[in-house]
Amino acid sequence: MAPIPKNKPSSKNGSKKDGVTKALSKKSKNRLSKPQTIKPQKSHVPQKKKKRVYTEKELGIPKLNMITPVGVEKPKGKRKGKVFVDDQESMMTILAMVNADKEGQIESKMIKARQLEEIREARRKEAEARQVEKRSKLEETKDSLRKKRNRQSDTAIPLVDESSTAKAKSTRKRVSFR
Repeated sequence: MAPIPKNKPSSKNGSKKDGVTKALSKKSKNRLSKPQTIKPQKSHVPQKKKKRVYTEKELGIPKLNMITPVGVEKPKGKRKGKVFVDDQESMMTILAMVNADKEGQIESKMIKARQLEEIREARRKEAEARQVEKRSKLEETKDSLRKKRNRQSDTAIPLVDESSTAKAKSTRKRVSFR
């Protein structure tokens, strides 16, 4: 039997399913279908509980990088002690060392303060010297300006006086009584 052309349907489902299209449709369906993933089955074993994490304070672990004297470290359940050293001699030696360090620091601070004061004093003297120099320079310029002004006025005044006196002499009328 010969294949039926597509234009002439022989039956209701015949046009949709002919021999050539069946093979193609099967392949395309296989290609389009999603690959099935295998889900792992849940085991009926109960899950482990999370272990509790304790803090250092709860465990009583001392803090790192801390040096605490014997009397300062307070025992658990007791009040903080005020006794730092067991014997008096060691306490006095520690106290003497600390005092010496502090005195050295104070002395070095005093030396630095003296040096800074000397530097301030020298700067103040330099500033005063500069001011005196400025004043003297200003006075010199004032004097030179005054001298120039005096020279100009000295040369200008006699010329005017001579000419004015000559005119005055010629224009003056003289009267003689004999």
